[in-house]
Amino acid sequence: MRTHRSSLERLWQKLEDVPGLSTSRMEWAALLGDELTLLEPFLRPTGVVAASYPCPNPAKPGCTHSVVEHGPDDLVGVCPEGCPTVALQRSDILIHEVDLARLGAATATALGAVPDVQGPPDGAPTRRIGTFSPTAGYRFPVYWTVQMEPEALLHALEGIASRHDEPFIVVAPTHGLRSPLADALIERKQLCFLALAEGFQLGSDGRLRAAAPARDALARFSEAMLPAPEDDSGMAFFRTPADAVWEDLSIKFKDGHTVSVRVSQVTGVYHYAEMGMADRRNANPTKQWALLYSFAKGHGVLDWKHSDASRKNQKRRESLAGDMQRFFRIDGDPIEYDAAHKSWQTRFAVEPD
Repeated sequence: MRTHRSSLERLWQKLEDVPGLSTSRMEWAALLGDELTLLEPFLRPTGVVAASYPCPNPAKPGCTHSVVEHGPDDLVGVCPEGCPTVALQRSDILIHEVDLARLGAATATALGAVPDVQGPPDGAPTRRIGTFSPTAGYRFPVYWTVQMEPEALLHALEGIASRHDEPFIVVAPTHGLRSPLADALIERKQLCFLALAEGFQLGSDGRLRAAAPARDALARFSEAMLPAPEDDSGMAFFRTPADAVWEDLSIKFKDGHTVSVRVSQVTGVYHYAEMGMADRRNANPTKQWALLYSFAKGHGVLDWKHSDASRKNQKRRESLAGDMQRFFRIDGDPIEYDAAHKSWQTRFAVEPD
């Protein structure tokens, strides 16, 4: 069961009304009502007691009660306009602030990004919260910002943009503070701007989740940022999962020119030219492709007993490793030397036709 969307929209909108995202628990309750329980997991006490709190009488908007402390357990609220003095509990007037590190990590996780919350250098409520990687080799910074004025949001976006040449993702409570200048910057820098109020849900387990609007926006951003299925050289673009290692890869030759490829759940069938292993002079398969087929015949192993053994394979192996890294964008060497058996072995599975 998920929390009603309108409740979450009101909750996130209120964040843009609280200076410094920090106020007394009593005021958080006045602002949020029953929705305070939704924000509860992301609030933390500061140990500081508020000096005042808003008058609970709806007939006196703007009236503020002063907190007077007569003793450690003797606190009262005094109204300058004659409202009755009220006995207070310390817990009511204890300042609670939004834990931006925790909320940022939850937001990054909801987006499928790797959380990496970094505190801002100037204490402003803008910080990097993670890295979004739709496929191996492509990483985009994810930022969280909460501002109270359009000019402040624009300044925050400009500040982030000044630190990155590449596009990035920004999450804010709402879209309400976006100005024409901010929209122009978002379009010019090809940013992905997401609003918690419109693109996120809060599950009954307290976990934040990206809803359809956020998922769709991320999908459009990814499509715009990633290369076309085939570049000018003819090499195809394989959507290797961001967390893939060479051991996740399996290759099976369908014939001398084509292979079937799988990395985790991503599959495809590719011609040697689509994998960047066509000779530019005559479009024939390169020596590296031939070496890959040799590894396939040995089921990933090539030693001096192999019929294709050659001293030239050392250089060809280095070139093949480079071709594999360019196509799959997986870190590390895909082919390792086994000193005990005096052989080269692929870290991936490879089979002949």
